[in-house]
Amino acid sequence: MPTMAIMTGIQASGKSTFCQNNLPGYVRINLDTLHTRNKENMAMDEAFQAKKDMVIDNTNPTAAERKKYIVKAKEHGYRVIGYFMQSRLQECTARNELREGKAKIPAKAIAATSNKLELPSYEEGFDALYFVSMTKTGMAVEAWQVSTGTNHAAHNADFCLDGILG
Repeated sequence: MPTMAIMTGIQASGKSTFCQNNLPGYVRINLDTLHTRNKENMAMDEAFQAKKDMVIDNTNPTAAERKKYIVKAKEHGYRVIGYFMQSRLQECTARNELREGKAKIPAKAIAATSNKLELPSYEEGFDALYFVSMTKTGMAVEAWQVSTGTNHAAHNADFCLDGILG
């Protein structure tokens, strides 16, 4: 079964780097490179027709923004996995400052995205969810765990969203 991966995270949180290092065989769908929704839709349709794995490498901060991708993927018989990038506003802003040209965006844009960031959930239609954090040696990927007793997702949500907003 082909897979659609959906990245969620603020700008400069490491989404594209994660895709390049961990999803190298996936068709990368990214508005920064495609520039228009029409081109994005064309790229997705081409990948759907060829039954290729793809990754939606945009910020996708809200459930509403992720929904359009999930619905299309399910209509085409795709498995949908989500990757939530742990991030802190200060760290992302600092990484953004190292960027050049069009890759560098206003700090206010990063803050605006962080303010509307919503945690993904299985209720949206994901078949699997993962929490990605940066480490000193790269990135760590953990399965999203929601259970009584040790609610990993809730713990991560507090850390992520507090870190982003603080």
